[in-house]
Amino acid sequence: MTKLQAPFDFLAQQDEVTHVAVPAGVVISNTGDACLDLVILQTGKVRVFRPAEDGRAITLYHIAQGESCILTASCILNKQAFPAIAEIEQNVEGLVIPAQKVLEWLKSEPLWQHYIFSLLSHRMADLISLVDTLAFSQLNVRLAKWLLIRADKNKEIVATHQIIAEQLASAREVISRLLKEFEKEGLILLKRGVIVVINAEGLCNIK
Repeated sequence: MTKLQAPFDFLAQQDEVTHVAVPAGVVISNTGDACLDLVILQTGKVRVFRPAEDGRAITLYHIAQGESCILTASCILNKQAFPAIAEIEQNVEGLVIPAQKVLEWLKSEPLWQHYIFSLLSHRMADLISLVDTLAFSQLNVRLAKWLLIRADKNKEIVATHQIIAEQLASAREVISRLLKEFEKEGLILLKRGVIVVINAEGLCNIK
């Protein structure tokens, strides 16, 4: 999937656009919030997720550099409340576009139209992939892939079992049990707050 090209040059020329900086850990949108503006990220990462009544959560998608939240854009277009939670994962800087300008530029600015529709296309592909994964992949396979993708150059993942459970729409107890099974099989090493991948090939072969 190609990286989105945000219209930063266009936005830099607009007096109505402002700059925002938000540290990691801050919830910037809650379920039911009004969508008053749209933010395009210059740096950082945001997680958008849906919580369940039993305490579990499902990550819908992440927002990275050059991207924005398609749920926010949809809410602005339809005058609806935000249906999820958006939380800063990595310190964010971004450009803030008022809702009225989001709507005006969709009628008058082809560059802006292309950006929003490309964003929609990307997010739809992400969500279809998410549905396929949840419907057709077993949790141990999803966990193995998650570990492989998140491991750094030292083969380490800094994450709690709760965070992994939220990322994979599962329960912490289930994730802890699977991780212990992986450790017994010699695939990973569990430390406090850190998981070390010691057999990447073995994780790849989990079916």
